Amino acid sequence: MTWRVRTTLPDRPGDLARVATACGDAGVNIVSMQVFPTSPRVTDELVVTAPDGWDDLRVADLFEKAGGEDVVVVRLGASSLADPTTSYLDAVRLVLDEGRPVEDVLAELLGTQPPDVADYSGHDVLDLTRRDGTTLRISRAFAFTPVERARAQALVSLLGDAGADVPLIAPSALGDAPLVRETTLADIDAVAALHGRCSVATLYRRYETPLRMPVATRFARRLVLPEHGHGLAVQVGLDLVGHGVLERGDAGWTLQMLVEDAWQGRGLGTQLLKHAAGRAKAEGAEHLTLVSGRGNDTLLRTVGNAGFVARVERREGQVHVTVPLRGVRPL
Repeated sequence: MTWRVRTTLPDRPGDLARVATACGDAGVNIVSMQVFPTSPRVTDELVVTAPDGWDDLRVADLFEKAGGEDVVVVRLGASSLADPTTSYLDAVRLVLDEGRPVEDVLAELLGTQPPDVADYSGHDVLDLTRRDGTTLRISRAFAFTPVERARAQALVSLLGDAGADVPLIAPSALGDAPLVRETTLADIDAVAALHGRCSVATLYRRYETPLRMPVATRFARRLVLPEHGHGLAVQVGLDLVGHGVLERGDAGWTLQMLVEDAWQGRGLGTQLLKHAAGRAKAEGAEHLTLVSGRGNDTLLRTVGNAGFVARVERREGQVHVTVPLRGVRPL
C-alpha cells in the first residue's frame, strides 16, 4: 500500500532526520518527498510504502511519534506517483486538449478528496482569480501551503477561462426562512418531488447508486417514516428543499442528507445536521455518524460549518464522518 503523508515540523536541523530514521526502523520506505517552507515551521509531504498489515492510522501514528504535527494520511493509487512538475504540465493538456474543467483538474492535483485525518476541524479555502475577474474556490480538509497556492494560481492564470463550467441549475430566490422539522405521511409526495428536481450527481452522492425516477411511493414512505428513526425535512415557504434520514443501527445513530441543487451552498445542510444532532442527543446518542461516498467533499464542509470536530474514516468504499454530541442541546 502507498500513502501520501503530510506533516508539519519545526524548521531546524535534525527533525526530518528523526522522521526518516523512524520510517527506516519500522520498515516504511520513503519513495519521494517535497518540502514546503513556512518559516518558522516547515511542511513535509512524503510518499511512503509500508509492509503488509499497515493501515492509515498506523502510518499516522508512526509520524506523530517521530515528532510530526498535523499529520494527514491519504491512500494513493499508481497514477498519484507522478512527478509534481510533470503533473501540472499535464494538467494544461487535460484542460486545453481534452476539455476537462479546471476545477476538476485542480481537485486531482491538490488532493481534495476526504483524507483519513484523525480529527477534522474545518476546511482550508483557496480562492483563485480567473482572467475575467471571477473567483474559482477550492477547499480541502488540510491546509494549503504557499507553494501550492502559487502553483494553482499560475495554472488558472495560464489557462484563463478554459474549462469554466456554467451551473446547470440556477439558484432560486431565497424566499422565506428555512424551517427544519420531522416528516409525516403528508410529505410523501413532496419528498418524491424533491428527488425529481435533484441532479443525477446529487442523488448519486446521497445513495451511491443511480436512482430510478420517478421515486416510488413505497420508497418515499420509507424516507419520511424510517423504521428505526426519524425523517427530517428542510422547508422554505411551501417547498420542501432538503431531506434527511436519522436512523439508529447496530453501530449507533447515522444521518444521510439530500439538499436540492438550487439550494446547495446556503447552509441548509448545516441546519439539518444541527437539528439531527439535537434529535439524536435526545434519544441518548453520544455520537452521530454521517455516511457518504468517497468523493463527497461537501459533507466535510457541512460538518465544519456546523462547528463539529469529527473523526473521518474509510470503510468499504465509503467515508464515515463521526461527530461527538457532548455539548449538543437535546431536541
